[in-house]
Amino acid sequence: MLPIQHILVPHDFSKHAEQALEYAKEIGGPLKATIHLLHVLEPLTTYGSWEGVPMTDLVGRAFEQAEEKLQKVSADLINEGYEVRIKVMEGHPDLAINGYAEQYKIDIITMGTHGRRGLEYLLFGSTTEKVLRTAPCSILAVRLPKEAQSSASKGAPAFAQN
Repeated sequence: MLPIQHILVPHDFSKHAEQALEYAKEIGGPLKATIHLLHVLEPLTTYGSWEGVPMTDLVGRAFEQAEEKLQKVSADLINEGYEVRIKVMEGHPDLAINGYAEQYKIDIITMGTHGRRGLEYLLFGSTTEKVLRTAPCSILAVRLPKEAQSSASKGAPAFAQN
């Protein structure tokens, strides 16, 4: 088997990302690989304030909330015996994911794909597809099982990333 020491899991807190994490655990467990959890906050394009809250406060809160969520996921992984690193970044998801992968010498990226089609695909695109085209390493694109796909799409927020 190829020497896999670092696995990156871009995590948007969706069921798709959780499924990708399960694959990362299966791959990384026997190899004692470090699992890197990355959450990317897309840049806010609006300047000023929103309902009296300065944008800097909103971005700061978003970073804190994302880091808290990653800490919870990380704690579970550490309890299972995995070495884990977490990071919250701001930027365009595909660029941030590939930049992180290059910087930290990631061997493989496991990421969920939402399987969007039609108008939804045209509007939101596919982060997974963009990462795949320019990644510095191999990628495992993970889909939810059919039965889980229908329940995941019902409660998914419109802004969820691929």
